[in-house]
Amino acid sequence: MNHTFRADTFGGYSITQWETCQTNDDQCLLDNVSPTNPAAFSPPKICSQGGVPSYYIDVTGPTDVATAFKFVRKTKTRLVIKNSGHDYLGRSLAPGSLALWTHHLKKLVFERNFIAEGCSGTSVAGTTAFTIGAGQQFGEIYDFSEANNVTFIGGADITVGASGGWVQGGGHSAMSPAMGLGVDRVLQFKIVTPDGKYRTVNKCQHQDLFFALRGGGGSTFGVVLESTFLVTPRVDVQVVLATFDVTPERVKTVVKSLAANSVKWAADAWGGYINVCLALYANPNLDATAARKSMEPLETAFKALGGNVTFSTSPSFPAFFRTFIRDHQDPVGVPFHMASRLIPASEFNNSQLVDAMADGLAGCNFPQVLAVTPYAFKQYDNNTAVTPAWRDSVWHVILSNTWNFDATKADRVALLTSLETLMKPIRELTPGSGAYFNEADVYEPDHERSYWGNNYPALLKSNRNSIDPDGILECWQCVGWKGKQDPRYKCYLDISP
Repeated sequence: MNHTFRADTFGGYSITQWETCQTNDDQCLLDNVSPTNPAAFSPPKICSQGGVPSYYIDVTGPTDVATAFKFVRKTKTRLVIKNSGHDYLGRSLAPGSLALWTHHLKKLVFERNFIAEGCSGTSVAGTTAFTIGAGQQFGEIYDFSEANNVTFIGGADITVGASGGWVQGGGHSAMSPAMGLGVDRVLQFKIVTPDGKYRTVNKCQHQDLFFALRGGGGSTFGVVLESTFLVTPRVDVQVVLATFDVTPERVKTVVKSLAANSVKWAADAWGGYINVCLALYANPNLDATAARKSMEPLETAFKALGGNVTFSTSPSFPAFFRTFIRDHQDPVGVPFHMASRLIPASEFNNSQLVDAMADGLAGCNFPQVLAVTPYAFKQYDNNTAVTPAWRDSVWHVILSNTWNFDATKADRVALLTSLETLMKPIRELTPGSGAYFNEADVYEPDHERSYWGNNYPALLKSNRNSIDPDGILECWQCVGWKGKQDPRYKCYLDISP
């Protein structure tokens, strides 16, 4: 399925079970293996609205948003916020709702001497930055950064918007071990809050909201229309690509070999992605000689399995992305459920945990290890809302299952329950850690602590007691969540025993 087409279409979502009503099978799904298969759409099949919002406003500016807030407050209409629809937990849609679609806010400006509003003074130095509209996506931003010979760090999907849920949930990148999360590089937001006010938010004004927007989660504190991010000079990126032929036992062997060395690699600032048949790592801090020496254990492990290992140098992060990621995107247009966990560096010597991760990754049908935590990045402030577990973790482990249009409700429940079983020992062996708000289990246990740790009380105050006392911006397991009994969640499956 085409990423760009789905992102450019209001009713399109990357993860398609959210286009359906999972509890009653109202849907309009195609066969994701063979989209022209008539069994998915021929009579007696009926194409239903499912969970897709009934109405939307194509947002052009703050007045549209403020007017929508007044309308929903008066009519009690459910409100959601949608950008590109890259949504794993169904937060950007609800049956019978009104959506604010920010996808066409395409501002993209190179600020050569940016000073956050309200921060001017003789001792304040400007910096290079990009100001980015809510609808501007990574693919275009990377091309723009290459044209301007600077580094903007972002994620792996070309259609994700930088200013939306990505940064508001934390925002990881292959460059994060060296350069931090998105929340570490964002300098300013412009946002319409539920009281209808258009606010400029940064470290000098509305500091509590700046804290909340840096990791408190999208669709929660208002509608961000643009944000400004630090950009830094272009850097060479050292790259290692390792591939091997897949069997379940080989997956386990690779996971154990990588786990034995990953804390050191994280300290060396290697970031990247590992799936069922390859490991792709990138590093902007080392030169080619140091990179090869650092990655000798990976080369040994993959060659022992008959795999291939190649080393190269990309002249920039956009060049790395274009060569190794742009044409190798994760699937979209597919029902997809995940469970995830941040794995602390201190636990990599726990053989039980390594075995549990290996079993989990081998036991699901789309396993991923993302080496995207900011482990080697120490220039962060403590005024972000993400769980502190991000700072001392090395892996973001994701277990996922997929299905097709004809899966029964019982089939889906079984697939979701199997992930809970696989993830349970990983959670139990990492007490005090957490999960990534944007890429978590829909049924994440103790989600307040898992997503935000000890930051949650301050987030709740920022949301409910000031800017949104009426709870207009309600979404699944977000700050101030009222619980699954709300009618907007009627299409979420119940997998409890």
